Amino acid sequence: MSLSPQLATAKRAALIVGTALPLLILLVSAALQLAWLPRMPSPAAVHWGASGLPDGFGSPWQNLGLFVGVNVMMLALPLVGRFQASRPSTGLPKATWASGSRFLPAFVLGMTVSLQTQAIGVSLAQLDAADARDTGSTLWALIGGFAGGAIVGVVAYLLQPKLQLDPETGEPAAEPLPLSGAERAVWVGDVTPSRTMSLVVTSILVLLVALSVWMFTIEAVAGWITLGTLVFFAALMLMGMRFRVRIGPQGFEAKSVIGFPVFRVPAADVAGVVTAEINPLGEFGGWGLRFSGNRTGIVPRGGEGIVITRRDGRVLVATLAGAEEAAAVLSAAAAGASTQQTGPAPGPRGVLSIAPEIEGDSQ
Repeated sequence: MSLSPQLATAKRAALIVGTALPLLILLVSAALQLAWLPRMPSPAAVHWGASGLPDGFGSPWQNLGLFVGVNVMMLALPLVGRFQASRPSTGLPKATWASGSRFLPAFVLGMTVSLQTQAIGVSLAQLDAADARDTGSTLWALIGGFAGGAIVGVVAYLLQPKLQLDPETGEPAAEPLPLSGAERAVWVGDVTPSRTMSLVVTSILVLLVALSVWMFTIEAVAGWITLGTLVFFAALMLMGMRFRVRIGPQGFEAKSVIGFPVFRVPAADVAGVVTAEINPLGEFGGWGLRFSGNRTGIVPRGGEGIVITRRDGRVLVATLAGAEEAAAVLSAAAAGASTQQTGPAPGPRGVLSIAPEIEGDSQ
């Protein structure tokens, strides 16, 4: 079977798993909950404690709106991935497919099963009840939803075709930067999120700040939990969204703006360098610092980037403005390391410093 039919089959399976089935489940669940609305108590239970007993009450519409709204946002994730894959920053679109391409549809289907099982369960427990406080525990629905969603997600992932089509497949190796004598080159640049991703991250941080303040006015414990979530999320963003990159005779180094983590690939360990169009959502299942098998991604944005293959087969992917220049400098460093002589090389010695010009924007 040629690669094109394999890719078409994988895409069709992902569309069924990540869009068609979740949408069908959501529509059936929403229709059922709408039909049950006249039979629900008012106010209805909208929040349940650790024991599964109701401890928060509101409009009967609230549960429907919450479960459907969250699910709709989940359904948008595969659409974002397909949109990003269709708008590369340079050149023509190139098909890529990886474990992340299978994981995202399976995750959406699993979350849909989980959410809608819980939605139907908590509604079913309140049908024809005179008082929502007397409806008893819904722990069975909450636990059943999580367990069912997890099982369905794993099965959906395994049933999809296993296809690995990396962005560097078929791309020519980067030509080393021409250097004379003992001349050396250094490339310095930054890995940064796109404007869209920066806006999303900032919006989430602002929302968490507002939520923390509001929670402190209600309950101190809830406030501290929300504040802890805010600090944790902010730390993750600082660690995985902005890196300072230096490429020189020693090889590749990417250091987070807070100093940790640091990723290094010595020049002597570089087996190959290519430039490619990177799709973080499709290849890694998301943006930022990502791991997938033997591949590590420093991918807070999509678009042009470099793909470094180590001699042991491990791969480091980084989205960089000026990727072609960066790849040429690293390729020259790798070539120099492999042919290094014991004595000093003749000719003038100098350092050529290269910094990228950042143009455009990509998700």
